[in-house]
Parts: sequence; structure tokens; C-alpha cells
Amino acid sequence: MNQQTEHAFVLKSVAIIITFCFGYANLRYVVFGPESLAHIPLYIMNKALSWSGLFIIGLSKVLRHSEISRMAGLIGAVLIGMHVVMSLLILRPEYLGKFFNSLDGMRMTWNGEVSMLFGVLGLVFLMCLVWNTATVHKGVNKLSEIKSIFPRPINMLLFCGAIHVFFMGWEDWFEPSNWTKFGYFPPISMLSFFTAIIFLFARKPSLKTTIEES
Repeated sequence: MNQQTEHAFVLKSVAIIITFCFGYANLRYVVFGPESLAHIPLYIMNKALSWSGLFIIGLSKVLRHSEISRMAGLIGAVLIGMHVVMSLLILRPEYLGKFFNSLDGMRMTWNGEVSMLFGVLGLVFLMCLVWNTATVHKGVNKLSEIKSIFPRPINMLLFCGAIHVFFMGWEDWFEPSNWTKFGYFPPISMLSFFTAIIFLFARKPSLKTTIEES
């Protein structure tokens, strides 16, 4: 796949991923679930952004051309950044009651605190990715060279993302009976976990293979 073809593929993939994640979130939580249309702009959108952002960042890891990988990575980073801001706005017992102590509703539970910890760690690695991706280096010929996303920070981000969503909702993963009020659609936290794990173990095509097929 040459660079132009991969560029077109990524743009289509990004559009499909965002549309699918947003549609899935609405089906599970609004159409079949208990949420009203009033919660689509923030609560539902937040779920779609977190999953699609993680998916697109994972996709950037397996792309062959560094410039296309950089573009996909930055798009994913923007989506995750929006997710972080939205999460801060709704991090309250009224929205995320299971994260808070049932006694006073003020302090977070063990699962909630661990989930937030790995969310923060994931944000740190996301910042490292953005830095590595956007930093401009001046070469001898004074031309700007953009560094592509490195696999190792991506792996750490995917790992932290997997742990983040695991502690966010694992208690509902093994009880399909809890899915009945959501139309039997699996939790987005579970789907996000498997998305992160799949890309965590995925490998970027070698440069040799890329050159041979170009």
C-alpha cells in the first residue's frame, strides 16, 4: 500500500470508526438503555470519543508510512483529549455513581481510584506521543523533519488504557444478565479493553516490507 492509498484508507477508517463508536454508544445507552437524548452531547459523546480515540491511536501504530501514522496519532490524541475534558465535567456521583463510596457518595471506590490512576498515566504517555510526533528537528539542510510516533510510548498508552477501562467496568463484563437493559450490547469498557489489547500486541510492518511493496 503506497502512501497516497494509505492516506485515503486512514481518512475513511477514522470516519468509520468515529461514526461506529458514536452509533454504538447511542444504541446501547439511549435507544436500548435508560439514558435520554439530553445526555448525548456530553455523557454519550464522551464514551464514543474514548473508544474511537483509543482505536485510532492503536491504528496509528500499525500504519507503514510515518507521516500517515503521525496524522492518525494526532487525530486519536485530539479525541482522547476531548474525552479527558468531558470526563472531568461529569466525574460526579450523579453520572458515575459506581465509582463513589455508597456510604457518603463523596469518596471514590478502589476501582474508581485505580481506574483514574491509570487514566492519568495514560494521559502522560499521550503527552509523550504528542511531543514525539509534533517536535520539529532541524537537519543539516535546514529542512524540517517530523518524528513519527514511536511504538513503545504507544504500547504504554494502550496498556494504561486497557487497565483504565478494565477497572472502570469489569464487574459488568462477566454478567451478561446486566446487559439486558442495554439491549444485550456489550459494555463499551469491555470493547475498549479488547481494542487496546489487540493493538498492544500488533506489530508495525517492517520498513523493508514497506520499501519492497512501494
